[in-house]
Amino acid sequence: MKEHKRYISVVHQIRDMIQQDRLTAGSRIPSERELSERFGVARSSVREALRALELLGLIETRRGEGTYLRDFRDHHLIDLLGMFILQDGRAINDVAQVKSWMEADAIRRLRACSKDQVSHTFEHISAKYKRSELQTLSHLKKEIVEAGGNQLYVKIWLVLNDFYNTEGEQSAALTDDIMNEFYEYLMNDETDQSLRLLADR
Repeated sequence: MKEHKRYISVVHQIRDMIQQDRLTAGSRIPSERELSERFGVARSSVREALRALELLGLIETRRGEGTYLRDFRDHHLIDLLGMFILQDGRAINDVAQVKSWMEADAIRRLRACSKDQVSHTFEHISAKYKRSELQTLSHLKKEIVEAGGNQLYVKIWLVLNDFYNTEGEQSAALTDDIMNEFYEYLMNDETDQSLRLLADR
């Protein structure tokens, strides 16, 4: 918890620096080392703060060039979500709840499809699992959310999931048993059981 507060504090310092130095979209952010020296904090805390800002789409790292402020004026939803997350230390609980709502909705929308469509979607997911491309429940949830075809929905879920994982919440490993159970629940329209099975443990 102390580490969480430490890097959140660094995020606030970076925000203040951007305002004080009047940085705008395209401006280069000082390096990890420079920020560490300027704020008098460990580089690990600076690294976590920059990672959080990058996950939220507020900065971007260009290989061999450095880190730059992004032009996020057209991304008001991500901006709003980002500022909420960065300013509220209790946000992890709210993020987890909204993420769970979206996952439940994604499963219900998948269940609303025909059995052939559900079976086809699961076959696609199962093939990726067998190729070891899906290794955790989080990977499986991403496939389910993506199955709906709404890219904005997916992007919002990814922001929430990335923040959730950044906070040290580890998703359970996928197993053959979980995959088989999930298929049975889907095909038998047992939505509640599907949700319980996919809940992070």
